[in-house]
Amino acid sequence: MVTHGQLIEIRKSLDGVEQRTIYKLLADANRYHIVKILSKYPKLIVSDIAKILGISIPLASQHLKALEQGDILEKEKLGQKAYLKLRDDNKVARTIIEEII
Repeated sequence: MVTHGQLIEIRKSLDGVEQRTIYKLLADANRYHIVKILSKYPKLIVSDIAKILGISIPLASQHLKALEQGDILEKEKLGQKAYLKLRDDNKVARTIIEEII
């Protein structure tokens, strides 16, 4: 019989909110490609990503904002430009990305 403590542990392990959020973000093809690109070519700017994907800069910005809000990406300001890179401190996202890509 499962103890109350074990029951709580099992329920916590089923939560997976962070994992579901990451998978949901990566379900979009453009966002998946952005993560794949940034995993191989870190520190690109929005216009570079838009050119690579063949989409508009505003659309690329929307996808990047979603990834940033999901704690997958972060911006690094250098002068007038904001470079995008994958977050190193999000271990769940980093593990999922390494497994998928």
